[in-house]
Amino acid sequence: MAAQGASSVLLSNLSPSSVSPPVPPPTPISTSTALSKSPQESNPSSPTLPPGCACSEVTLPLAVFYGPLDAKNPLLATCEKELRELLGFMRKKKTLATTEDQVHEFHRRCATSLFNIWTKYAPRLPAAYYNEKLLKVGDSLCQMKEYKLALLQCYGRYLQQFTTNFDENTTDVTQFKTVFFPKGLGDKTAGLTFHALNGKNICSYQLVCESDINLQNKESVTQCLQILSSLRLIMQVALPQEHLCWIILNGTIYIYTICRKLMIIGQSSKALEYLLWACICMESSVPLLSVRYLTWRATLYTAVCQCYYDCQVGIHGETFARRALAKIDELRQLELMSSSRPQEESRRHYREATIKMAVMIFKRGVFESRRKSKSIFRPKQRVNLREAQTSPWPRTLTERLLDEMFDSTASRFLAVLEALSDSNRRILQTGPVVTDEIELRDVASELFIAGRELLIVSNAGTDGMLGFSKSSLLEHVIERKNVISLGAAVKFIKLAFSYEEWSLFESSAAQLIYFLQRQDDPESKKAEMDLTLLLAIEPLINVKRNKGVVFPLERFKEEQCAQAYARKITLQESCMKTGGYSEDIFQLAATLHSCVCSSSQDVQPDKEIVVDMIMFLWQRCKLGVQRINMSKNDYAKFTQKISTNKWVYLLWQINEVIHCYKMEDIDIVVVAEVTLRLSEILECLGNPKRKFKRSLELSLRKGNGELPINLKGSSEILPILQKNPDEQLYFAYGLLDKVIGAINLNCVLTTLPNGSSVIDHCYTKHIQDVNGNIYKPVTANSFMMDLHLELIQAQHRIAVMLLDQLKVSFVIFFLF
Repeated sequence: MAAQGASSVLLSNLSPSSVSPPVPPPTPISTSTALSKSPQESNPSSPTLPPGCACSEVTLPLAVFYGPLDAKNPLLATCEKELRELLGFMRKKKTLATTEDQVHEFHRRCATSLFNIWTKYAPRLPAAYYNEKLLKVGDSLCQMKEYKLALLQCYGRYLQQFTTNFDENTTDVTQFKTVFFPKGLGDKTAGLTFHALNGKNICSYQLVCESDINLQNKESVTQCLQILSSLRLIMQVALPQEHLCWIILNGTIYIYTICRKLMIIGQSSKALEYLLWACICMESSVPLLSVRYLTWRATLYTAVCQCYYDCQVGIHGETFARRALAKIDELRQLELMSSSRPQEESRRHYREATIKMAVMIFKRGVFESRRKSKSIFRPKQRVNLREAQTSPWPRTLTERLLDEMFDSTASRFLAVLEALSDSNRRILQTGPVVTDEIELRDVASELFIAGRELLIVSNAGTDGMLGFSKSSLLEHVIERKNVISLGAAVKFIKLAFSYEEWSLFESSAAQLIYFLQRQDDPESKKAEMDLTLLLAIEPLINVKRNKGVVFPLERFKEEQCAQAYARKITLQESCMKTGGYSEDIFQLAATLHSCVCSSSQDVQPDKEIVVDMIMFLWQRCKLGVQRINMSKNDYAKFTQKISTNKWVYLLWQINEVIHCYKMEDIDIVVVAEVTLRLSEILECLGNPKRKFKRSLELSLRKGNGELPINLKGSSEILPILQKNPDEQLYFAYGLLDKVIGAINLNCVLTTLPNGSSVIDHCYTKHIQDVNGNIYKPVTANSFMMDLHLELIQAQHRIAVMLLDQLKVSFVIFFLF
């Protein structure tokens, strides 16, 4: 059942990571039931002829003509064989279609073949068999991620028997039941109809994500909300029927999946009502009140609390968590009243659900309990946090509260992580807690002090170095272990960076990198790159070299960890040899380039860190590039200046990182500006005849027409500078073409509410009596339009240069 995969969702994963929705649930009606019908029962219920079916096929014999409707029936066997061959062909050939034309041809061929099969066999098959086969093929297509074909040729075909123009967003439950369940919910086909409706919604959601993966377009968000409304309507129909509890369970999974996506993009306020509905449905369905589904209920409760915290209404999040805790206790009391003794598995479910809710209560309670009371004027005496760190546990009010609410190191560390986490805060947006109340800042520091102590006590080995478990933190919480997982430790270190606890960050990051270098799994490699990047950018953010409140780890071997870190960031690239530059900004760029461009696509650093570092580097590189004097008098001097300029090298590294990473995750304006600046340099290098005639003659006399580049102190130069002028122009043209296409796509995705594009530009005429007529622009984003035009103009200039050079080459070839 689809719920099995969802029950393992961790509390710490409620922040921004997307989850793929499960495929539609298997239909409860088996094929054997459909095949066991007699010919007399099957004949009247045969489906009507589809619109595209040929008239001559009406005269062909039905399946009952060939004998019993079982697996030996030749018509059924032939239909099964053709469908099996088509699905096998799709599984085999899908990976071979790489180019856009091949993918288009593959989809066209598969759609045509499936359409022909349904058209050929639909009038001759029993209705029950045909309908069930539609849904089974649709489920197989969903597993292959062929959502459009499944929607149009399977789930859509099934639902066409009811209506073709029904708007679920403008109807009520009564009308919905009348249209899709005319025979009532007790009919055998009701399960198939629910299955088709859910399948249609899941395919629609996946198609929205395929066309707009980050939901940048407001229309994409609207479509997701419409899908959620449709799922809620389906669950509303099925909720009173206990035998349809599987519809409710799968509906909550689908709602949670889509709402997680909305929470990631900052739409928690819109997702909240649907998550609340999912919780109410789980509480209202009697079969789903068993302990078996308690873990999933707790996951939904946690998602609702997280939405409240995202919307900055923590009081509602804490209230809902206390309500959920009461519901869990009610279920426990009912189980105690029953004759059966609670099993160990039940205890695990109760413990997991209780801990999740306790963490959500602690998330707000640890701060609210320390707020300054407005009715008391006597100032509270503050604890000296530096002196407190040398005392035994518990040393602060926060640690005492952790001891009261949680009974293991793992659960306390989970509470610390969730209390410090804020979905509205990015890792590189460093700084203390945003508040004027010094008491709340002290609470954050106390949480880090507690987390540091838990980290040392639970994971320090005999050699003084830290070791970590690769199991999830939630598993250790359930088992009451005093162990901290690797993922939780990495998250804690990132939080220390974000809150500017620099001593704690540097010492713990260095130790963890030393541990991660001995691991081979992809997750460890990703974590190692994340921490390496943060260590590289830390000197640029912590300019004043502050230490923070929390002490560094006491047991770590500084020399050993420093050597591990140095081995990681000592890159084998030539970029570290150019010109002898060793400033932090160029060290960061080289580290980022190595992590992104030298790693496989499956092992990439955290998206948020990479995107923010690109923005950080570009803000500094932009000023440096603007200071370059593009002298047009001497070609040799110009190429020498470009080849030895550190800012040009930084510009090239930023461009490489952008195009090696997912471009849709990066601000398109930054992508366009970087490409425009680099193409300007390549345009000057690739066209020496136009403005450097005298220097060009000198260069050509020396030999092969290669660029006269000689780096000082190094024999290495930029790869692009090693190319000849024609190759440089082709490279610049390709870059511009790719970015112009990305801007076009971005403009389609980011349309305005009235349907107009953000780059639509026009002028309105205003009549002035004195100064005459003036024209005022009425563009929402004129800067984007100007940038787009600059890119097109640059591409046009380079295209003209290439045509001119090709023309000259052709004339020379013709003369010889």
